[in-house]
Amino acid sequence: MSQIQFQQQAASGYDQAVGNMTRQLVPTLLRIAQISVGDRVLDAASGTGIATEAAAAIVGPTGHVTASDIAPAMIELARARLAGLVNTDCVVEDSQDMTCPDAHFDKVICNMGLMYFPDPLRGISEMRRVVRSGGR
Repeated sequence: MSQIQFQQQAASGYDQAVGNMTRQLVPTLLRIAQISVGDRVLDAASGTGIATEAAAAIVGPTGHVTASDIAPAMIELARARLAGLVNTDCVVEDSQDMTCPDAHFDKVICNMGLMYFPDPLRGISEMRRVVRSGGR
């Protein structure tokens, strides 16, 4: 099985396999991250965008949430989930080597994605780099 085929299969079964657990964890994640109205938020390793969708509801029309995942198949499903939300966007990106500028976001969240990073410390370092001073 090719890497692309594996990613597509993993993405298509993601919501069924872990979606319910993810939905249960997201409110706590967003509360701890102190997501609030107007925030610019990065959802690193976003998967199908479950946490992105919940964060977008909190940040409202003056805020913005970016769903980022290394797997194109996950981002394809996130785009479908978030299609009606004008305060979100989705990008295929490696959270261990992000292309966005330093201090670009107010908050960065990562719901159950860090455990899949080949180098978790590098991922955390990148998340810290892209969050503004005083952000979370």
